[in-house]
Amino acid sequence: MSLLTYAGSIPFLLSAFLLNTDLGTQNFNSNLQHLLSVYGLVIGSFMAGTLWGQELNENSGWQRSVLLCSNAIALALFAAFVTFSFTSLMVFYAISFLFLLLIDYHLSQNAQRHAAYFKLRLRVTILVVMAIGISALAG
Repeated sequence: MSLLTYAGSIPFLLSAFLLNTDLGTQNFNSNLQHLLSVYGLVIGSFMAGTLWGQELNENSGWQRSVLLCSNAIALALFAAFVTFSFTSLMVFYAISFLFLLLIDYHLSQNAQRHAAYFKLRLRVTILVVMAIGISALAG
């Protein structure tokens, strides 16, 4: 699980690096921005969906709230993808990833998630949000 989670951050990190170097032309940067925008949508929706899947197996008092948040986040990510500029979209993605982390934190504090999972999510979310911020500044 750790390996796959860290591997999922590689496109964010690589994009941040490439968007801030002279390795490509402006056309390359435009394509890279588009790819990063799509990848952020996919990963954000995936992370929201994992909440849905985890909560279906729980009988917590938070189930309804988590399910509603999960759907709202996925729909908001899509709406932002189709309407926002690249820089605004990256800011929205960063906020969304932090909000998803906050939900995981809340669930881990209520013993509904393993502490090790939250620690992994925290480390990877910090990496991803930093990479998104760097990419946004290049946009």
